[in-house]
Amino acid sequence: MRIKQTIAAMFCLGMLAVSCKKEETEIAKLTYQHASDSLITVKMDKEMILAPQISGKANHYQWIENGKEVASTSTYTFKKADPGIYNIEFKVENSKGKTSLNYRVKVIGPYGAGVLLLSYTDETGLGNSGISHLDEDGTIQLNVFSSLNPGASLSPEANQLYQFKDKYYITSSSGPNFLTVVDAQTLKLNYVINKSAVSNVTYFATTDGLTGYVNVTNRRKSGLYPVDLTNRSISSSILEGSKEVSLTPINTVNQAVVTGAGKQLIKIEGGKVVVLNTYKENVSGLAKTTDNSYWLGVQGSSANKAKFVKLDKNNKGIDSVELESIFKIPANGVLTSGGKDEYLYWQETSRGVICRFNTLTKKAEEFVDHADAGIIFATCWKVNPKNGELYIADSPEIFSGGEPFSNLYIFDKTGKLRKEVKKAGYQITDIVFPQ
Repeated sequence: MRIKQTIAAMFCLGMLAVSCKKEETEIAKLTYQHASDSLITVKMDKEMILAPQISGKANHYQWIENGKEVASTSTYTFKKADPGIYNIEFKVENSKGKTSLNYRVKVIGPYGAGVLLLSYTDETGLGNSGISHLDEDGTIQLNVFSSLNPGASLSPEANQLYQFKDKYYITSSSGPNFLTVVDAQTLKLNYVINKSAVSNVTYFATTDGLTGYVNVTNRRKSGLYPVDLTNRSISSSILEGSKEVSLTPINTVNQAVVTGAGKQLIKIEGGKVVVLNTYKENVSGLAKTTDNSYWLGVQGSSANKAKFVKLDKNNKGIDSVELESIFKIPANGVLTSGGKDEYLYWQETSRGVICRFNTLTKKAEEFVDHADAGIIFATCWKVNPKNGELYIADSPEIFSGGEPFSNLYIFDKTGKLRKEVKKAGYQITDIVFPQ
């Protein structure tokens, strides 16, 4: 009996030893501490600890950040003063071999999140433009540009806060800085363009960061004017064939300027205008939907119904939907979308109603009635691509001579008013959701 017990004990010890030996010699397994850790967003100067879970024995640890070894511990404290994308690899090693885990960390500046609101003027209605910042907690901060750039100011009558990659381009009708370029993460001033042969600069677009185009409010000189971002000047020569370009944001599609010019859809190729198509009524704009498709709006009239046209990769129409006669999609209705769902939004300016079109069901509907919502005069409307919410800036005193403040209305995707932000700026002309 005692011999059997001894043999059994020895067998158990042997199995335990084999198990321990097996555990020691297996390649260690790595998993993220949180499921979303493969892609992390963090603000600059904020400390973050990366602590992956390790299963099995590890004899050596190694952290490699953008190709450079930065630590040899089981965790890594990450903190950066500069915005950007950081690729981090964590390696562990034991006698059986190596294994690794990859992180991608996006470091954003203080204005790389939240909402930016461009003001046309200041509280007097006669002064410089400004930028307000609405943070993720709903706190509004007015005129952040001036506080960040001592001694500098945005020129009056700012119309657009245009983002291209890591910069914002801010247009001004009156100048002297007709285009002000700032860092998209910090809003620190980069440079200005005050050499312009045209005034009344309204909207701007670029597809390469080297050249671009502006349009102007002066209808006698309407059209697109080339911008040289290297030599920092705006040309006096109108781009031939662009005279009928609408006074709305200049559309870009797949790294090319593709926009409306009266009843034509045009594209800029090699600095020249190419007519892509001609319609019975004015082109109201283009907007992108969730499947990376672009839809073109064509204005309605007493003779022709408004319609939406889906474009293929060559900007040719592959689907067309006529709307009911109550919808006109006016060119000044500013067609917009979040680009991440099926909805396109615009204002029926004659009725003061924001409408939307569902590109899946092919149906249009009235979405927000300004009068019912308490909106007096909408000066801007944009869709938040992160959640599909509609933001409308209302400037109620714009024609009364009172303080030119703007209130911000935020509607969810059902059309319900989710939040109102009082005095978010002064005659807000643009709303931007940092990407």
